[in-house]
Amino acid sequence: MLSGIYENSIDSKSRVVVPQDLRSQIAGEGQIYITYGPDHCVRLYSCEAYANLYASIEEARAKGVDTRPVQALFVRPARKISFDGNGRILLPSDMRRWAFIGDDVKETCVVGNIDHVEIWSMEEFDRRTNSFTEDEVSNSLLAIGNLC
Repeated sequence: MLSGIYENSIDSKSRVVVPQDLRSQIAGEGQIYITYGPDHCVRLYSCEAYANLYASIEEARAKGVDTRPVQALFVRPARKISFDGNGRILLPSDMRRWAFIGDDVKETCVVGNIDHVEIWSMEEFDRRTNSFTEDEVSNSLLAIGNLC
């Protein structure tokens, strides 16, 4: 159960610190998968969660589903990486571009989201989060059983 929003910054060597409580939940065996997220963020998965995602994609593909868009986002760019001794990960240049974290962007946030962690540029995270309408939120709550 990953959750929480942690404001952060990217350092001059393109490294981002992932908070200990999130890191300990996704890096059980020491390594994680990093890949693109569909909302222009970077996603971090535990090896187990990524294996489940990969298996779901393979299963859908075997049933004749066109999985090319999902493969382009989650499979092709994925890398298996480790945290350094300070709990940081290196964001590759392609992933920084995907997540709008350019050389001029230093403010980021690290977000727990159910089964994965996301890294966002703070500006894009705020823009996307603030774009949901009351109707969208209400409809989503109704669809999952009106939790509020």
